[in-house]
Amino acid sequence: MKQKLTPTLIAAVVASTLSVQAQADIIISQYVEGSSFNKAIEIANTGDSAVTLTGYQLAKSIDGKGNWDEKYDLSNVTLEAESVFVLANSGANSAIKALSNDTDNSVTSFNGDDPIALLKDGAVHDLLGEMGDKDFAKDVTLVRNTNAMKPSATYFASQWTTLEQNDITGLGELDGGTALQPFACTQDGLEPEFTAIQTIQGSGKTSPFIDGYPYITNEEFFVKGVVSAVTTGLTKGFYLQALDDDNDPQTSDGLFVYTNQSSSELQPGDVVCVKGKVQEYYNLTQLKAENNDWVKQGETSAPDATEVVILPGDETFEDTLERYEGMLVKTTEALDMRVTRTFGYDYAARRNNMVLAQGRINMHPNQVHPAGSEEAKQQSAENAERRLFVESDAKAADGQIPYYPEFGRTDADQNGSTEDYIRIDDSVVGLEGVLSYSYNDYRLIVTNQLSAENFVHNDPRTDSVDMKEGDLRIATFNVLNYFNSPFGGDSNPHGDNRGADNYEEFEVQQEKIVNAILRLDADIVGLMEIENNGFGDAGAVRQLVEQLNQRIDDKKLRYDFVAMDSNGDKRIDENDYVGSDAITTGVIYRPKVVKLKTPRVIPMPSQQAPAVLDDNGKVIEDGKNYQRDTLAPTFKVKGSKESLTVAINHFKSKGSKCWEDAAPVEQGGQGGKDLDQQGSCENFRVAAAVALGEALKEIKGHKVILGDMNSYGMEDPMLVLTDYSAEKYGKEIKAARNTYIADEPQFGDAGAVIEQSYGYINAVAMKHPDSWSYSYNDEVGALDHLLISPSLKAHFVDATDWHINGGESTLFDYNDEYKGDMPKYNDHFRSSDHDPAVLELKMAGSFGIGGLMAMLGLVAWRRRG
Repeated sequence: MKQKLTPTLIAAVVASTLSVQAQADIIISQYVEGSSFNKAIEIANTGDSAVTLTGYQLAKSIDGKGNWDEKYDLSNVTLEAESVFVLANSGANSAIKALSNDTDNSVTSFNGDDPIALLKDGAVHDLLGEMGDKDFAKDVTLVRNTNAMKPSATYFASQWTTLEQNDITGLGELDGGTALQPFACTQDGLEPEFTAIQTIQGSGKTSPFIDGYPYITNEEFFVKGVVSAVTTGLTKGFYLQALDDDNDPQTSDGLFVYTNQSSSELQPGDVVCVKGKVQEYYNLTQLKAENNDWVKQGETSAPDATEVVILPGDETFEDTLERYEGMLVKTTEALDMRVTRTFGYDYAARRNNMVLAQGRINMHPNQVHPAGSEEAKQQSAENAERRLFVESDAKAADGQIPYYPEFGRTDADQNGSTEDYIRIDDSVVGLEGVLSYSYNDYRLIVTNQLSAENFVHNDPRTDSVDMKEGDLRIATFNVLNYFNSPFGGDSNPHGDNRGADNYEEFEVQQEKIVNAILRLDADIVGLMEIENNGFGDAGAVRQLVEQLNQRIDDKKLRYDFVAMDSNGDKRIDENDYVGSDAITTGVIYRPKVVKLKTPRVIPMPSQQAPAVLDDNGKVIEDGKNYQRDTLAPTFKVKGSKESLTVAINHFKSKGSKCWEDAAPVEQGGQGGKDLDQQGSCENFRVAAAVALGEALKEIKGHKVILGDMNSYGMEDPMLVLTDYSAEKYGKEIKAARNTYIADEPQFGDAGAVIEQSYGYINAVAMKHPDSWSYSYNDEVGALDHLLISPSLKAHFVDATDWHINGGESTLFDYNDEYKGDMPKYNDHFRSSDHDPAVLELKMAGSFGIGGLMAMLGLVAWRRRG
């Protein structure tokens, strides 16, 4: 029982104990993390002699960041044999204060993720909790088990019993009667009847022992198996593999045991007996054993990972994975697991991970199927069925993939690029881990380390565009917010900097963009997301062209840019802008190949609709929306009589809502729902497509529509620009309401039903129907398009997306954030988040220089100088 103490006892007691302190164990014995300020720490002397705690401190690490930030000195405390000392928060309730010896508001201000240590001469003597901002003890009381009364500088959750929040049973007493005795794995003194892991898993999607709510059994089951993995982060517990194979491929041989503990003394290969209740936890079959009801009974070889095999009877890949739930598994070449999202942030799980898909990458449903069609819905369902998240147990540190330590770290051939990379469409072979389920998806928690040999690059990196050549190359390039105004460029009156945060980032960004455009080797490049700070000596587009030309020795291959006198003062300078957004579109071109005839801006619609109000009269969408104007210069192709207009676009994004997204269904809106996965503002983008199509009808000659349309290949704006008819697609397409073009009404209160299309041809899709240029979540599709007028079909040579950006990890971009100490590379990979789309035309005819070179099978003259 506890002896009430004063901070110091009489000198005679102190003196009598000094010679025997070494025989005593001083430990943290209880932890109270109650509501409000009901917080306390108890330390105990488990020895048979009194101890003066000279050199001892209680310490707290804020958020588990590794430092002992707050300390309470115990040097003046003397603990009698088998007694305790309680330190409480001064704001704790009277019940806690009545049991405490002192109060403190620094160490005792913990909230469940702050490790507590007993320090001796500055070193950790006994530890409760673990570093890393983990909620190891939030809203609970922890009591030291009677079989763990020895100090430990390593925290083992199994040494503690968890009580409910605000339960202070035993506080102020040594062995307060609440800690559990060791689990003995017996039933009535005898070895229990074990239930096989396969029997608990069953052959269906849920355990046969579960029959609806509350999805947990009243009965407790004894299970024996060998530990295949211990997880203390993403899932808290251990995974058991059956000791005997039942030779039934329909039943899993593995089972997750949930312990709710963030550390464990168990290791793979330990043979364990455990008692718990069978539970379906959000569709994960598990054994819930939170009361330390498990015991190691021996050791054997750690289980080998089992190859995942698709059986003929598996209707979906989800059916395949269900048969392996809870098991230690591995991927093989035959399984064909493709990276469909590189390592990055998962908003559902709020952590970094990677996503694989079986057999193919996940294409956005609207890329090859009309939005809202049954085929698109089926594509979405198939994407979900093929999906497998790849997780690390602990959250990844910045700039690191925990299971691929060399990722992005090597440059063995010193060519400025790393050999250790992951790209979308890579096959992953030899990946091992335990198979779990959470957030409505299967998740593989990796247990082995990977290297470059584990990744088969089905779509390898390239240093140039691989395509057939004509004599005129046109391309799109999103420069990912290339802003030079913070670094000596002309000011931007339209908004704040959206690009690099510091000059070092800007240098990397600029080098990557320049390297990419030089390798793109296009004669006309349509730019998106370039800073809208004019065409003066320090404008962003001028600086980009100067940087390109400094690296081009052959003058006839150098670039110029299209400039506009937007304010009518007959000068081209820093006061001329295209549109009123902070970013704009731009065009750079080779004067040796094409001659600028007419610079032109096509104004895009704005929306000036009534505000959308909620039931309380609060504005949820103000009805005022805008699009970036289109830059559409006309060129004459040198060596021919052909004129060509290129319309560079950056349509309204899918992110922020427009009137049609927010308005109730009864008012003609969508009620805040995205039923066909087009994202927000598709009706507004349809209005832009109509405005563009109508404006281009008035321009003679060949035309190319290019840029970021913020629409996948078969979404409504793309159908309007290409081959839409209600009969062909079985759907109605509507434009947004209350749109205006240069202050002139376009569509009124009812918007418009669109009944025509403009006949353009999707050049990339014509050549590569499954091509893509952008990755979002774990689906890919083309937002960046090249649409050609029918007149150009006779001149068409090739078109493609060049996969240097969309399929690469965000860890390779110019930004410093979340990169840790990962090296920076100035290569062309991840120079943007969009891939360039590239078009090859033969314009000079059979007697032109380019045409002659093409006929002779030689590389076009413009790329040789």
